[in-house]
Amino acid sequence: MMNKKIVISLFCSAIIVLVSLYAIMDLYLYIYDPSWRGITNEKHTINKPMIFIVGASNVYSINSTQVEKNLESSGIEYEIYNLADMSDRPSHRLQSINHLISLKPTMVLYGVSITDFENPYENVLGNSISLESKILQPKKFFVDTLSYFGASDLDFKFPTSPKDRMILSLRYLLKGPEFIHNPFINYNQVPITNKKGIESYREGISFRGIDSSDVNKEKLALDEIIKRLQKNNIKVALFTPPYHRIFFDSMTEFDDEIFTKSLRDIAEQNHIEVYFLHKKYKDMNIWRDPYHVAVNSTVTVYTDDISEILSQEIAN
Repeated sequence: MMNKKIVISLFCSAIIVLVSLYAIMDLYLYIYDPSWRGITNEKHTINKPMIFIVGASNVYSINSTQVEKNLESSGIEYEIYNLADMSDRPSHRLQSINHLISLKPTMVLYGVSITDFENPYENVLGNSISLESKILQPKKFFVDTLSYFGASDLDFKFPTSPKDRMILSLRYLLKGPEFIHNPFINYNQVPITNKKGIESYREGISFRGIDSSDVNKEKLALDEIIKRLQKNNIKVALFTPPYHRIFFDSMTEFDDEIFTKSLRDIAEQNHIEVYFLHKKYKDMNIWRDPYHVAVNSTVTVYTDDISEILSQEIAN
């Protein structure tokens, strides 16, 4: 009887710890304040209207500070914040969208990734995978299985780990964001990966196809996000973050057409603009890996294009 009580106590403790860690991991999304500079510092005074850029980790390499300078050179005065979050999807962002609305940005520019609309993992783990494939490719099946239960790919799509997310939340509470205008992801400079290095990723890339169903939860969540923002008089525009050519080698043109049409339909229904950048830089030497443009001072094209998009949106 005593052993049973110990086991139950340990199990309950483990559950409490896991729930607490999960809560801490995403805490920064629910407490974020662009004026916050840590417990020991006074809050920053924001005198200009704000624009938030949101999306997953393939949005984080946009240099929001440089975007702000680019707009200022054209006489446009805004504070720009890149709130890209690792492994983010519309269904995840929807959970914290009310807090973002409460911060009263003038505009939100949302980076919607192709992988946001990818078929769910159930299709990878279902009957379409033969027993022979599972035996011949045990590593791939193991990674796909863990990815399903963890709700995120384990290859190289995201630049930081759950541990980093928890540290980020705790550091944010105590010291404020390390990178003021790119607060949610480590914005340290990284080298551009050479052609040979990029090619080394090819074998690990797979794409499950676009989920074109009407009940695609990510499309529904994106539509809900747009509607909530507009209801609160916040201007919205969409763009598609870029990928390297070898990513597109893993998908079909038909998938790209479905993705493009889906976004155009959402944009038209909500009377907003969508800008397609996902193929624009696929052959450029600007990449950290096939999913991420490098955070590097020599790479400016992505940031410059976002600056131009915002300039057009502000003018309209």
